Amino acid sequence: MAHSIWKDYPQVDSKLDQTTAFIHSSVKIRNRQISQMIIDLTSGGKMLRPAFFLLFSSFGPDRKPDEVLIPLAASVELLHVATLIHDDVIDDSPLRRGKTTIHTRYGKRNAIYAGDYLFTLYFEMISRYSVKKSDILLNSLSMKKILIGELDQMLINYNVDATAKMYIREVSGKTAELFSLSTEMGAIVSGADEKLTSLSRNIGHDIGMSFQIIDDILDFSDSRVTGKPNLEDLKNGVYTLPYILGLQDKNERLINILSESDLSDSDIKKAADIIENEGYLDSAKDIARTYNQHALKRINRLPNNTNKIVLKKVVNKLLRRIK
Repeated sequence: MAHSIWKDYPQVDSKLDQTTAFIHSSVKIRNRQISQMIIDLTSGGKMLRPAFFLLFSSFGPDRKPDEVLIPLAASVELLHVATLIHDDVIDDSPLRRGKTTIHTRYGKRNAIYAGDYLFTLYFEMISRYSVKKSDILLNSLSMKKILIGELDQMLINYNVDATAKMYIREVSGKTAELFSLSTEMGAIVSGADEKLTSLSRNIGHDIGMSFQIIDDILDFSDSRVTGKPNLEDLKNGVYTLPYILGLQDKNERLINILSESDLSDSDIKKAADIIENEGYLDSAKDIARTYNQHALKRINRLPNNTNKIVLKKVVNKLLRRIK
């Protein structure tokens, strides 16, 4: 069953179930424990990226059969999950989607190999099912941008001089690029012209930026909401937008806390209280809303069909994750 976010859209829900089934049938590892954890990991998410690919595949003049669309939708989810597995290793995260992470149960070495395995599956699907050879290059360049974004995060971690500009550049690669790839590939597969393809890519970027900022904000929420430990970002030295806004504001109390070499749980709680009580969390919410509004304005320029209506409703629903 696809995530509850899709329950009101049975056509999308059905295709996402097919996408999940295709992924599960493609994962062929003799190690049953690792195989099962990968299957579990590809069963509990929102499936936003494959969903956006499928939605945008309806805006151009061509209609590809599910035999082409489902494997390509699966490919973007595999790329996403591969990066999640590696992220969890890097951040030493004990939980993902409310479940024990692969590296926590089976070690970092096996987790890295599992992530690498999914990367190979991703490229196999792209190679087999892409409509044009140039689509493979597009995917390769997007993966390059994603990895550069991940490496850009090193410039922000533990850096009290980090700026919002640095954060935007990092998230544009690390998170928004895969949303952009999903929407752009959907448009390309549907035979969209260059103008519509560019519009689709920009919509994906805005959705991805809003999504990541909201994710950063939710790090301040109860772990039962996110399926991950709360305040985990700061524990790992990851300065997300709410913290960076405080640092840019030259908040002395925050700078003094984050300048310590080893933060205690009490330090982390004090820093979080500053972010929440002095308006930085609300400022981050405003920025997320701005990206959301940009996306909705651009969505209004898409060709009219039922998927356009679904897209607008889902984008608004994602924003409602924050009050």
